[in-house]
Amino acid sequence: MPLATVAQDGPRPAPLRVRNGVSLDQMMQAERQDLGVEPTGQLHGGPMHAPTPASIPGGQVITTKGLVALVQGGQAPCILFDVLGQTETLPNAVPASWMAQPGSFSDPVQQQVGQMLEQRTQGRKDLVLVFYCLSRECWMSYNAALRAIHAGYTNVLWYRGGIEAWRWAGLPTQQGQPGSAQQQGPDLRPPASEAQAKFVPVKPVMREDEGGVNPARPPGELRIAQGRFFSFALPPGWRVGEDGQFALTLVAPDDRALTLMVGNAGLLPSYPPARYAHDKLSAMQLQGLQMGEPRPARPAAGFPQAIEFDVGYRARGSAYRGVAKVSVAPAYDTTTMALTAALSTADQWSGYASWLPQVADQVSATNGAAFGMRGIMQQNLQNSQAFGEAARQYREWSQKNWQQVTDERNASQDRKNFAVRENLGGVQTFANPYGTSQPVELPTTHTYYWTDRQGRIVGTNDPSADPNVGSTGEWRRMERVTR
Repeated sequence: MPLATVAQDGPRPAPLRVRNGVSLDQMMQAERQDLGVEPTGQLHGGPMHAPTPASIPGGQVITTKGLVALVQGGQAPCILFDVLGQTETLPNAVPASWMAQPGSFSDPVQQQVGQMLEQRTQGRKDLVLVFYCLSRECWMSYNAALRAIHAGYTNVLWYRGGIEAWRWAGLPTQQGQPGSAQQQGPDLRPPASEAQAKFVPVKPVMREDEGGVNPARPPGELRIAQGRFFSFALPPGWRVGEDGQFALTLVAPDDRALTLMVGNAGLLPSYPPARYAHDKLSAMQLQGLQMGEPRPARPAAGFPQAIEFDVGYRARGSAYRGVAKVSVAPAYDTTTMALTAALSTADQWSGYASWLPQVADQVSATNGAAFGMRGIMQQNLQNSQAFGEAARQYREWSQKNWQQVTDERNASQDRKNFAVRENLGGVQTFANPYGTSQPVELPTTHTYYWTDRQGRIVGTNDPSADPNVGSTGEWRRMERVTR
């Protein structure tokens, strides 16, 4: 039987039903729902907690029904990979959360992926590999599956519904971190007695002080500023480093992130943009500069074309990551190039990656002498109509795109924290059932939370567990806040 048939349809015993009476066929419709996200063959570098595509290039989507049929039927041996990284996994799943890292298919992570899969599969490229994470709004397993596909594996299955769908179907999970993949499927007996469910004490996520640096949530409103040669978008708390004719830098309050624009006119038309990026970044006295594969990008204002690279290096004893873009404008027998870059320490880049490149894109030359050039740059960038259009785009960008990292000017700080934290997938927000309007932010380690009048909170993944049983206190269920 072909793999696609086994994975998606499988044998046809009496249909299993989940706890609320919904069949696996009905679950399959929800797991395959198109959320309006286009499939991509590139690794996802944005927030990992976000809607995903309904398909994956080079692989197949498998539903809960298909996965049950695959592991029950045993027609094709398979290996399950847990890319979520929590202590609760599908039975016999191999822990592989590190495979979700963004980057490129030529980075060190991809090399490690090839080595690990070679060992696990004993060199069999046709072995069935199943990757899962949290749910259909989690990109982690999508990235891991793409890395396996790029490594040459031909039967890669993406379990889009993830562990949430598996638990919803009432199927058993396993505690701990399994050390190796097993060829047999998981035990599909009903889960253990609900009376054995255990509650775990949980502390709410603490909000950051107003003066703290949070790369994922810069406070306040973006401000459009004008220097001697450039206009730029300045995040709250950031400062201008260099403001010269050839370069502009913006620096974070903790000096661990920056944006850069540097440009030159009069370059030879044959000067490679990648070489220009390497030369300009190397001039910053970096160590171990590495640049990924070039890809097309939206050029800076006044430039007709651009390419960008993922970059990494070390400076002042710390590892840095970021994105660098070279915009190119041919002019007669010469070329003008401008490098824009968004960079931060590697441990902060996951927070900056969703918004700092947008800030770098807002830098625009507004003086004809910028980059040492008059003529075409001056005509394009000092033209009043173009400058008016740029101002309109600034206002629109500040009002719409900036909502991805900070809410509108009049939104409360609570709403800012809620939106950004929910988008990044780091926390869940729950209402306090004891009459307070202040929401409580809790980690994603559990699905259900309870609290008492003393403010103690416990979490569990068992929907029927009740901490009031055998307790003299009064516990109330906390309801999820969705907006």
